[in-house]
Amino acid sequence: MKRLIPLVIAAFLAAGTSPVLAKSIRKRQAHQEHRIERGIKTGKLTGKETTRLRNQQNLIKVERAQALQDGRMTRRERTDIRHDQKRLSKDIRHKKHNKKRVYR
Repeated sequence: MKRLIPLVIAAFLAAGTSPVLAKSIRKRQAHQEHRIERGIKTGKLTGKETTRLRNQQNLIKVERAQALQDGRMTRRERTDIRHDQKRLSKDIRHKKHNKKRVYR
């Protein structure tokens, strides 16, 4: 019984960090672009907010391209890109849910 508990815990940790379960960088980027487009369509993002979000998105694209120049993305590069994407995701949410609106 004492051996079973650490094995079960290790299995859950391995499943939680599995790369198969994680979203790929490209998928997440496409999803964020779609969120920005929805914000524009619904009027929740102003022109200035949209420009800033798209600039952040473009910087992530450049960072990803630079990481892949040598043919392989290191763990550190992947971590940096995911961190930037998480920050952008929070920015999208904050900018879509603030008081600024585009009224038509």
